[in-house]
Amino acid sequence: MGEHLLTRAEPEDPYGLSARERQILQLATQGQTDQAIANTLGISLATVGTYWGRVRIKLGPYNRTELVAKYLRTQAEGTVALLRTENERLLRELEEHTRTEEMLRTSLEMFRGLLETAPDAILLVDDLGTVQFCNERATELFGYSSEELMGISVERLVPERYRTGHVRNRQDYNDNPVKRKMGAHLATMALRKDGREFPMATALSATQTSKGLLITCIVRDLTAQSI
Repeated sequence: MGEHLLTRAEPEDPYGLSARERQILQLATQGQTDQAIANTLGISLATVGTYWGRVRIKLGPYNRTELVAKYLRTQAEGTVALLRTENERLLRELEEHTRTEEMLRTSLEMFRGLLETAPDAILLVDDLGTVQFCNERATELFGYSSEELMGISVERLVPERYRTGHVRNRQDYNDNPVKRKMGAHLATMALRKDGREFPMATALSATQTSKGLLITCIVRDLTAQSI
């Protein structure tokens, strides 16, 4: 960050010094004599004296040591001002980032609350068919704990005889992820952890995220309707 700050901005010169006048002052701050400055810049000693005269007009009627001290103090004050401005900017960005994070966290908590209180089982499944989230109703319906459900293949939730077809249907949906309402397609059989089967209806919707497609599956138990 320091390199970025120095290359982006330098302390302002309130005196209107020329580039050569600043060079002479900077070399003087390094301890160089006037003769050494003349040699470094390839100019005569008299020319260095002329520049010192111009510097005095702009900074004040001080001797060489006082001029250098005033220049250093001004540069230091300018650097502090730059750092203060940069710090204020970073603080504003941090506050904005914090507010954004808080808003996102609140939204996620509200979203999770809505999912947890939904009357139907809800699964969030990635494009590989892996369960990334499940609500409480899903754990009750399928008989798994939330830790067991998250991370398993969604194909484990259908009877083995349907799994090949389910994989094909899931891949087709990934290729054309249109929203499907509950009951828009034929009911299929689901499989609980204990091996019992039950008829289910599903509603599907897909969201494209930075990590790929995320499919929301709402699952409804149709056992009562089939009796």
